[in-house]
Amino acid sequence: MNFQANRRSRRYHSFLPARIWIFWALFLVRGAFYSAMLPLWEGWDEYAHFAWIQHWNEHGTLPVAQDRISREIDDSMRLTPLARELRWIGAPYLTHEQWWALPDAEREQRRSEMQRLPPSQAHLPAVESNGHRPFVFYEAQQPPLFYWLAAPLVRLSGSLRLSDRVFLVRLLSLLFTSLAIPFTFLAARKTSGVAGVAHWVAGLLAIAPGLAIDGSRVANDGLAIGLAAVFLWLMMRVETTWLTAGLVLGLAMLSKASLIVLAPVLLVLWCRRPKQAVLAIAVGLAIGGWWYARNLAIGVPLTGWQESVPLGTLAVSAAQLIRSGRWINGAQTVAKSFTWFGAWSFLTLRTWMYMALEGVAVAGMVAGIARYRSQLRAPIVLTAAFAVAIAGGAAAYNAVHGIPGIPGWYLWPAGGAMAILIAAGLGRFSIAFAVMLAFTDLFGAAARMMPYYAGLAPWNHGSVAQVAEAAARLRVPFWLLTAWVAGTVAIPALMFQGRAKARM
Repeated sequence: MNFQANRRSRRYHSFLPARIWIFWALFLVRGAFYSAMLPLWEGWDEYAHFAWIQHWNEHGTLPVAQDRISREIDDSMRLTPLARELRWIGAPYLTHEQWWALPDAEREQRRSEMQRLPPSQAHLPAVESNGHRPFVFYEAQQPPLFYWLAAPLVRLSGSLRLSDRVFLVRLLSLLFTSLAIPFTFLAARKTSGVAGVAHWVAGLLAIAPGLAIDGSRVANDGLAIGLAAVFLWLMMRVETTWLTAGLVLGLAMLSKASLIVLAPVLLVLWCRRPKQAVLAIAVGLAIGGWWYARNLAIGVPLTGWQESVPLGTLAVSAAQLIRSGRWINGAQTVAKSFTWFGAWSFLTLRTWMYMALEGVAVAGMVAGIARYRSQLRAPIVLTAAFAVAIAGGAAAYNAVHGIPGIPGWYLWPAGGAMAILIAAGLGRFSIAFAVMLAFTDLFGAAARMMPYYAGLAPWNHGSVAQVAEAAARLRVPFWLLTAWVAGTVAIPALMFQGRAKARM
């Protein structure tokens, strides 16, 4: 009996070693800090994502862009400081700089009104006030799966303050995001030749600041990242069935429209299993295809994306970007906003930090592909597919807005695949890269985000010395601030300790 128990225990621990559980837990701690520290609606497009959930709970129907957000959300945006990216809107909506420039008494009055905002306003549509129209419900374009999963949580917590409900959904999004760590580890361990770096792959994801920031907000991105990692793992397992692959593909298509790119990835990776590939895609379409058909039926683009343009226009825009050389600026924007962006206020790091991080990452990916091209076929194809999709999105955005870039955080569903390539190429130098990422995370949050959000420094001019006062103003518990610092330092330390232990 003890023998059987020991066998089960060994099988359990071999599935996910203790170190991976620790990396996973530390990522959740780091993400919980960001979820608590980021001011209300500072996450990219966060208010509109939360409005989707409220709309479903209130009406039980899929929203359209013409629907109005709730009065609760719109009133909260008149009272609370907003992201710098929204500075074009004007009064009565105030950015962080404008909000903190108010007299103390007026700020306290706004805080008090925010605390007293009745939850019943979640059931009322926003109305025009003093000539100012409510915010646009532009995330109505998103597929429904994340919002369906989050809706019960918001419904059950309906009596709580708005900020508390948002915090709970941020944690749910973080939990979905965190699935990338165990499933990417399992995917890396399936690859002969690079299985030994699987622990480092998990460590790189756990310490990546861009992943933690992206996952710690109300949005469907976290679910998309988690499902993409599950899909990558399935593609690296010989025993994966067409039914399982199709099920995950269908759920992915219902989580974020960009994950439709997983269908051609599956076709490429299963080119020697054409019948199973077709069956898997058929299952995926049976689960998620109705939402795309619905878009066409109501007269919006297939993916619902507002910047969708005809293929001919897309090709012309891409050619213009290449001829003019403006694609370089676009690529830099993608890389920066993938590596580290201070949420919706678009805070940035020093240029040399981006250059160092991006240089090491690109060198690692190139080396990984050169050394293990045949073994890393799935991560290479998945990364390439998302790179093409991002390039197409940038061309579309340029055609519509004349801007040659697109946010790089859309790349994070391929983050696990990229981490495998980087760790395979860097080998033991993955630990040094993790140290660089940890420094970036600590500096970025302590010297850029927190002082700015707390009204202690102008945009991109904060100091690490202000972190304690900033935490107090932002009402971040000291224990959570300490846990974030300790967890961030612990991840590369554990990676180094694991390497030292392996050499003994």
